[in-house]
Amino acid sequence: MMFRSTSASVLLLSSFASFAYGHSHVNDIWADGDHYDGWDPNAGSPYPNNIPAWYTTNLGGNPLYPIDANQPQIICAKGGSNANLSAPVTAGAEIRLRWWQVNVAWPTSHHGPVIDYLAPCNGPCSEVDMTTLKFVKIDERGWINNTVFDEGYWASDELIADDGSWNVRIPGDLAPGEYVLRQEIIALHIAFTGTGPYSPSGAEFYPQCVSLKVEGKGTKTIDDGVQATTFYRSDEPGLMLNIHTKSDHADYVIPGPALWGGLGSKKARSFTT
Repeated sequence: MMFRSTSASVLLLSSFASFAYGHSHVNDIWADGDHYDGWDPNAGSPYPNNIPAWYTTNLGGNPLYPIDANQPQIICAKGGSNANLSAPVTAGAEIRLRWWQVNVAWPTSHHGPVIDYLAPCNGPCSEVDMTTLKFVKIDERGWINNTVFDEGYWASDELIADDGSWNVRIPGDLAPGEYVLRQEIIALHIAFTGTGPYSPSGAEFYPQCVSLKVEGKGTKTIDDGVQATTFYRSDEPGLMLNIHTKSDHADYVIPGPALWGGLGSKKARSFTT
C-alpha cells in the first residue's frame, strides 16, 4: 500500500477544492418504516412543513471548520432552524439517514468518523430554542481498518458503501418525548492544515438535525447532556491528524464527549468491511 507524505498531502488540496458542491446533506429519512424527505437547501423551493429534517441555509453542503466549533452553526448547520414535524419512532428502533447531493453519496476523499447525538426538546421540537439543546452521544464509529484506501477505511467509507446511508438505533429504554437527532460526519482529509481553536481550515464538520417523537414505555431521561458548542476542542488529536501518512489509525480517538451511559468506547474500532 502506498503512503503519502505531508508534502504530498499539501498537493491534494487543489483536488479537494473541486468537491465544494460534492458535499451532501441528509436527503432521505426512514423512521418506523415511513419515509420522509430531507431538506435540500440547493433546491430553490420553499421549506415544506411535512419533513422532520431541520432547515438550513447551507448551500452546496459546505463544511464548518474549527473556527465554528463554539458557534451556534455547529448545532444544526449554517442557518439551522427547527423542523415543523417530529417523525414518530419507537424506542429501540433504527433511524436510517441517507446523505446525497448531485448524484454523490459522499466524497470518497472525505474520510472520517460518523457520530450521532440526541437531545430532549422538553416539549415540541418545533418550538425549542436550539441554543438550549443539550445532547448526549448515542453512537460513533471512526477508523475501521487499513484496507481499501491509502488513508484507511473509515465510517464515512462504510456510509458510502451502504448507498450513502447510516443507521442509528434509538435507545430502547428512552422515555417518550420529542428529541433532536444530530448526525455528523467529520471529514479529516485536510485536518493537517488546522492551526488551533480558531483555524479557518482543518477538520471539516457536517452536522444535520432531525426531529423525532419517541414512543414506547421507556423511562430513561437525558439529564446529563451538553451543548453542541462544547463538543469539540478543535486542537485535540482526533481533529488535527494527517490521515495521508499511513493507513493504520488504530490509535484514533473519536472526538467529542464519551458515549452516553457507558454505551461503548471512544477508541477506534477494527472491523472487517
